[in-house]
Amino acid sequence: MPSKTSSIKKQIILHDIRQGGWLSVLYFLALLLILPLQIIIQYSDPQTRKYMEKGNLFLYSPDLQWLLSITVPVLLGILLLRYLHKKQVSDFVHSMPIKRVSLFHHHLIVGMVLLIIPILLNGLILFGLRAFGSIGDYFTALHVFAWLGMLLFLNILMLLATVFTGMITGMFSMHFILTYIFILLPAGLVLLVLANMGVLFVGFPVDYYFELAIHKFSPISYFFVNFTATLNLSWVIMSAYAVAGILLYLAALWLYIHRRMEATSQAIVYPFMRPVFRYGVTFCFMMAGGFYFHVMSSSFAWVIFGYAGGSLIGFIIAEAILQKTWRIYSSYKSYLVFVIFLAVVMVATNLVKGNYDNKIPSADAVKQVYFGEFYNYTGDVEDQSIKPLYFTDKREIELVQKLHERAIETPEINGWYEGDQRTTFIVYEMKNGSKVSRSYTYALDDDPELKKLQYEIEGLNAYKHANNPVFNIASSEVYGVDVQPNNIKQSSTTISDRELIDRLIEAVRKDIELADPQTDLEEVRTYSMDLLTNKEQGYYYVEFDDSYKNTISVLKDAGLYDDLHVYPEDISSIKLENFERNNTMMVEDQEDIKHILDHAIYYSEEEDSYYVTFNLDRGRSLQDELSIEYEDLPESIKKQLEE
Repeated sequence: MPSKTSSIKKQIILHDIRQGGWLSVLYFLALLLILPLQIIIQYSDPQTRKYMEKGNLFLYSPDLQWLLSITVPVLLGILLLRYLHKKQVSDFVHSMPIKRVSLFHHHLIVGMVLLIIPILLNGLILFGLRAFGSIGDYFTALHVFAWLGMLLFLNILMLLATVFTGMITGMFSMHFILTYIFILLPAGLVLLVLANMGVLFVGFPVDYYFELAIHKFSPISYFFVNFTATLNLSWVIMSAYAVAGILLYLAALWLYIHRRMEATSQAIVYPFMRPVFRYGVTFCFMMAGGFYFHVMSSSFAWVIFGYAGGSLIGFIIAEAILQKTWRIYSSYKSYLVFVIFLAVVMVATNLVKGNYDNKIPSADAVKQVYFGEFYNYTGDVEDQSIKPLYFTDKREIELVQKLHERAIETPEINGWYEGDQRTTFIVYEMKNGSKVSRSYTYALDDDPELKKLQYEIEGLNAYKHANNPVFNIASSEVYGVDVQPNNIKQSSTTISDRELIDRLIEAVRKDIELADPQTDLEEVRTYSMDLLTNKEQGYYYVEFDDSYKNTISVLKDAGLYDDLHVYPEDISSIKLENFERNNTMMVEDQEDIKHILDHAIYYSEEEDSYYVTFNLDRGRSLQDELSIEYEDLPESIKKQLEE
């Protein structure tokens, strides 16, 4: 009897190798082409060798490495468990004198070995490359171990998830679909729930939570980010995935032991899981439908329609899959149960909505408040010249609260808006350690009081210091300044004198503090400067105009202003072209040229406006188009146009 049992196990192993061995070989060849061969090819060519990056091995076709890691284990797991989807094969396998526990572990171990061997072989090749000449200078042994660890971890986790879903379903096609639904479900649910909370609750900071952690809820998205960007793994998240993998293994084993083999053709094998599938699909379609109609119409009536329609479609699809027929009329009672659930949820949401929408913490209970346009609450942003802004002074906190109160009453902007608008993110950090966060997008033109409060906050020195790069880099870090005019004249001056750089930066800082935030957004900022640094970003951009008196004074003292400024006498002519671009006229009168120069703006949507092109006779023209409103044209030009 022992020899017979050993023979059966050997045949199972050989059968699994025949089923999935070819996929393992293809996986090895794919990894070989993507990584070792690509490194050899780039290194062998002196031209491409110059551009080879030194660092982790995910710099080489990271998207392909990621794609293989989330597809090969799934396909392999489906192939190894394919016998569960065919009744005759399933009956034959389970009639053999071998326990299910042993059979389960045979398939799982063979699957792991077929995944591990291609990765380890490529790892050995990479170690061999390191020992060959100076090619090893481009990656270290630690990089190879990190590559091996990440690929093995993700591949095994995906295989365990595939084995788990294979125990739930009795259909080949459902096994593939259900595996990816299961792995993406946490991230998808979080995404849908957050999106719909943004629909139901005024001020809910959806984008902040999206950017904060949405990708961490699924290994597919989490490893995609870490394959294609800087390797930045969290041990907490990796530990959570490891625990999840162990639980998937234990759950799959338990389900396999208790699985009814006759349920090979059913979408969901276990009866207690069918309501979960039915209502899970219904719930996801409901939220997707509600959010879709919110984006399309911004009307809450359409949102309710989306919830109802989406849930009905989701229920029909789920029930049709479970029953393998579209004749599901007798299941209407199950849908009524969900409708009752939806009604209860909507009533409960309405009860808490008012408290959430109108909640503004007391200034006395606030330790500090973050205020900004971007979601750089933690300060972790690419542009390090923009710093997180915190107000701690009680008067400033109360000013933010007044703006918050007006923002609640102002309609949210969800689409394109041509006027002056803001997106504001507010986080109150309370003295008891809790936080209250809100986000609003609103139009300033529609509410004078809101506009006044917005400009008052933007006029505070704390706001200007946080949002202007010139305050957030030390003068000693700037080794040069490039100053150039904008839009009309092509000229550039590079300043390298240390004393002049310090004077210029100090002057710009003073002018920004004195500047009025109520500047026309369409007004042409006449000049710009690049602050050149040795930091990762390289340079920081600052715009200014003739209202920056201290800056202009420094440029004049240095003899640089005349070369930057555009005088009317520098302009030989101006071409005006109507909005439809079917009529042009040339302006050569110096008074008219000066008038147009003073009133030109970046761009106008008005159909009676004109495009403006300046032709210079002193200096090189950028030939960039500006605009001018009809009402701002010189009277002499208006008369000519009316003739």
